[in-house]
Amino acid sequence: MAGNRTNIIGLLVPEIAYPFFSEIIESIENQAFYEGYSVIICNTHRSLDKEKNILAQLRQRKVDGVIAVPVSTEQSLSAYQRLQVPAVMITKQMEGFSSVYISHYNGGQQIAKHFLNMGFQKIGYIGPTKRSTSALKYAGFQQYLSANRISLTDVIECPAPENMNASLVYQLVKQYAANSGLHCEAYLANDDITACEAIAAFRELGYAIPQDIAIAGFDNSLLAKETSPKLTALAQPLDEIGKKSVEILLDQINNNTKPCMYELESRVIARESTIRFVSPVREN
Repeated sequence: MAGNRTNIIGLLVPEIAYPFFSEIIESIENQAFYEGYSVIICNTHRSLDKEKNILAQLRQRKVDGVIAVPVSTEQSLSAYQRLQVPAVMITKQMEGFSSVYISHYNGGQQIAKHFLNMGFQKIGYIGPTKRSTSALKYAGFQQYLSANRISLTDVIECPAPENMNASLVYQLVKQYAANSGLHCEAYLANDDITACEAIAAFRELGYAIPQDIAIAGFDNSLLAKETSPKLTALAQPLDEIGKKSVEILLDQINNNTKPCMYELESRVIARESTIRFVSPVREN
């Protein structure tokens, strides 16, 4: 009932301070404010127990709806079903709920295509290979290379994000180099933070970026634009993710519309970290 509205939306993200999520948060807050809503921002730290408790508290606060990056699309499902208010998932798809996302599989393919266009033949990957969006990204990357008769030379396996801090990437890259050596001209990192930590490790090992090793990130957060050299990245439309999630949620609140899946387009932004011989740098 409209008379029982609080005009409050709950927002759950894994890490508020992470640049990728902070940009989405800003977009959601701005769009919600424009529509007359306030936002309660909650940090799950990728904990199922914390997520469950936050959702219970939001239910007590009688929020009109929730936008969330669920900790798990399977294990979190029942907690969101108990909300009894509309909810929209962002960056992930969850059965029975509206979702706003990109195809990580296609994103991995786009980076692979960029590497081949740059002439790279010895290619590697840094990140998780067995978890939801990371696994899809890795699969798309690997499949596109395989279709072009190129096998991944190095795979530097990293734990899933909830089990890893950024500095661990730095340590794992150096450990891999010590144990197996680095054999690649170019690496795709699971996200922008992973790419930046890998760059730090490569430099300490004596490699220049991109002259010796090229690297691309995934997200195109502010980090990609501020690091040196500027980072090539698969750009997710962060502002659009935020705006669209608010639009869909309010449509469900006001009109009781059915859940929908909304896939947004992504694209490679080529910058200095992968372009050795092209000038000026192509950046939008």
